[in-house]
Amino acid sequence: MGMTPEQYFEAFVEPNQWDCNDMPGDIRRAFNAAVSAAHLADHYFNFHRKHQTGEVQSFSGMGEFVEYLSKQTGGAFRDVRSISNAYKHLYNTEGPSAKYESINSCGSVCYVEIGGDDNLEDLEEHWVTEGDNSRLAVVFTRKDGTKGEYLTALNVVISCLRELVYKNV
Repeated sequence: MGMTPEQYFEAFVEPNQWDCNDMPGDIRRAFNAAVSAAHLADHYFNFHRKHQTGEVQSFSGMGEFVEYLSKQTGGAFRDVRSISNAYKHLYNTEGPSAKYESINSCGSVCYVEIGGDDNLEDLEEHWVTEGDNSRLAVVFTRKDGTKGEYLTALNVVISCLRELVYKNV
């Protein structure tokens, strides 16, 4: 039968989330977590389609499933998946899957130090603050110019994926 979605979640997704929570400003850990979360969706979809469990029969294809997960997470899944794809492919501007991407390239993802009173939208890439109330964070810039904090998006996505994977267990 191979690795189940539950086994994949426990072996890769959860440990990568723990790593990100331990060091929220580490871009390597963010990428690893993005890849495992995005691939869990692929694994879940293909596993259930292959074994005909009925879990994904209402979706015509992976793109429709991506849209479903994006709606369930308020767009966070699209962001996390886009980060995964941006680092694998460097640019997500062409091809059929580009319509499912919210981030153009790996240059749209960076780490910054955020001060207690800073507004994420006002931060410039590689901007660093001085002071005791600062923290490191991985942030990304979407195609529309808005910014997001990676760890927040990741935690929303993993919560949704956890619920999806364990709903019938």
